[in-house]
Amino acid sequence: MSWSIHIPAVNTLKLALGNAAHEQALGHAELNGNKAIPIQGGEVSLTGAFKVPVELFNDRNDKDAYGIIGVPPKELDGSSVEPLFSPDGAACWLKYAAELSAEANGQGDFPFVELSGGGSLQVKVADYRHHAATQTLEAALGSDVKSLRLPFVLGDVQALQPGDALSFQTCVALKAGVKVSWSAISTSLVGALAKRLAGQLVFELKAEAGASIGGTVSLQDEFRIVFSRPKDGGAFRVSVRKATSDGAAVHVSAGVSLGHSSPLLASILSAVDSKVQDALKLVEGLEQGSLQPALLQVAAALLKQLGFLKSVEPTVAAVTAAYEELKDFVESVVSGALKAGFEYEYARSTEDATLLELEVPVGELAGAHGAFVSGDLASIQRRVNDTWLRRYFHMKSVESQRVWGLGLGWRDLNFASQEDRRKLKAVVQHASRDHRQGPRRYAFLGARSYTSSGVLYGKTSRWGLDFSAQMPRFSLTPSADEFEYSFFAQSHVEDGLSKELIQRAVDAATVWGAVRPEDAPALVDRLFRAAPAGTKTATRLDLRVDNPSFRRLLAKLGSEPAFERNAFARALARALPRASQPVRTSLQRREELYTPLWDAYLKDGAKDWTLDRARASVAWHLKTQAGADGFVASHWEQTGGTGTFSDVLVQSSRYGGDIGGQPYGKVYVFWRDLLDKLITLNKAIHSEAVIAENDATSAVQQVFTALDDLACDDFRVTAFVAWMDQLAIRWKLGSGIQRLLQVRVGEQEFVISHG
Repeated sequence: MSWSIHIPAVNTLKLALGNAAHEQALGHAELNGNKAIPIQGGEVSLTGAFKVPVELFNDRNDKDAYGIIGVPPKELDGSSVEPLFSPDGAACWLKYAAELSAEANGQGDFPFVELSGGGSLQVKVADYRHHAATQTLEAALGSDVKSLRLPFVLGDVQALQPGDALSFQTCVALKAGVKVSWSAISTSLVGALAKRLAGQLVFELKAEAGASIGGTVSLQDEFRIVFSRPKDGGAFRVSVRKATSDGAAVHVSAGVSLGHSSPLLASILSAVDSKVQDALKLVEGLEQGSLQPALLQVAAALLKQLGFLKSVEPTVAAVTAAYEELKDFVESVVSGALKAGFEYEYARSTEDATLLELEVPVGELAGAHGAFVSGDLASIQRRVNDTWLRRYFHMKSVESQRVWGLGLGWRDLNFASQEDRRKLKAVVQHASRDHRQGPRRYAFLGARSYTSSGVLYGKTSRWGLDFSAQMPRFSLTPSADEFEYSFFAQSHVEDGLSKELIQRAVDAATVWGAVRPEDAPALVDRLFRAAPAGTKTATRLDLRVDNPSFRRLLAKLGSEPAFERNAFARALARALPRASQPVRTSLQRREELYTPLWDAYLKDGAKDWTLDRARASVAWHLKTQAGADGFVASHWEQTGGTGTFSDVLVQSSRYGGDIGGQPYGKVYVFWRDLLDKLITLNKAIHSEAVIAENDATSAVQQVFTALDDLACDDFRVTAFVAWMDQLAIRWKLGSGIQRLLQVRVGEQEFVISHG
């Protein structure tokens, strides 16, 4: 197979490549003959099909349809084209591209999906050549034509020089291995199990129980694989990029397989009954069908508590069948979490964005090249060190992630790195090359997070929100009803282990709805006894609302205004900081005493609520309603000290000036604004309102803006989450809302939820 280059007679051949007199399109290239590429189980025969322009890139504004040459974005977040090279006045590039027809021979499971079982498809290849801007066009063309290359040929890839690149693009079933940390997967699993138990579940994991679980994700779409070499004689860089697809179908699947060596199943059984001494031995016996009678009874009791064993008589057959059902359930939940995480990330990756990038050592390229060409990244991931990995989806720092994450840990990364900062971007994916009139879909990339420290928060505290809005399918005119919506909130605290830290964490969990108030005292005692005082401890609260539940919530908002206002008053009372005062030590006591105050504040629309009025109101109310605790509590509130009612108004609700008689009206105004924006979004969904790509006034983006105002204060975030919990209970939103508490104490990790 050989290249043919056709350059029409031009008067610029003697000019330097950097000269602005050159046109970008110089001529065309084509491949003659055919070449067989071996693939496991058969081969793919490549034949030249179409002529493609030969292009010169000598200016930063030159556009490369493949995204390899261009201007780097200011921020590498996976939502913008990320070129490898950029003309800078000293360097230029010539691009030789061709379109091939690929035909399958054999019975293999071909990664080029349209070839499985026969057929053909188009493959686009390109050879990028780096040249000095002072070299003449004639000399560059004469040099290149002698050795033009193909990415499917190992020797051609090995011959790459610094600044050169080889790429190919086609529809591939990309297989990627995923190794997910417990922190990323346990929340989904515990939430699902807690629903089966219809009670609180404390899920305890030892560090040696693992740090991770492996699986495989398969994605079918149009991809571009790019080989390059940054340094002479150095490692090769291989990147996988999303390309514009000519079809509107994207298929994602995920799977995991659990064996007896996996600590996951043992951890689940231990979580049901903490008295179980050796759950791993129990799992081994179930896997091998060799349980002793005593252990059979234990296994039967645990599986019955989990709701998998229905039989009255715990026979070996019945217990084994129940255990297999448990395995299927767990594998399904984990696979679903993998798939959801993958889809979240992928929907926010635009054309030509880099999904994965590896540095492949020179000595390893020969063994990995075939897998790259076939799209089998999973096999590469099984044999490489993580040191090869430079980027994976939107990760900026591989070191901070430590797993092949695919979105399951994206929020950890965002909340750790985006301090006091908002991100909102509409990412557009196209299903044709007609970007103006063709099918497209939007995904909003947005998150807001903050960091604080101090007496109220512990050593380090982070909190934030993410409102996910994305279209699962392509549309000619995207509208609000075509989006899937979900909501995520998180609060994270790190400090040394103390009784106060655990009490605050569990108290916050009752506010978020992750722990029932009646279960709190025993949980505080168990967590505090997990390790010596001072042990490094991290607590994390999660609230997740899925698309069906969020839609149901939207549909109900505004239907019961009095209840909705009073529910927010109760949420504000619950969210008040826990303090040593008896009126503040428990959620129930705060709700009982402070709800009437907040309800009056909301009824008044915060009008004329000054600090003097707030202190007088709370002092009188506590003195008359708090019984024996009223006198001391009233005096404490009048001081306006840290954590008092008036202090919360100052910290979380004060405007810079008196805005229309609402000097401390932010809590009310921001809540009312968000409520109105959510009601407007529901109307937009029902009216099928068209959503433009960058319209700041659209119903979707307006919700982002309202959440942005809310999220810059942790009290307001906590109150909003508590309000959503109240609404979920009232309107029976069910399992679509997950609330979890995670506590890591030294080498142990606990995940707590209730059904």
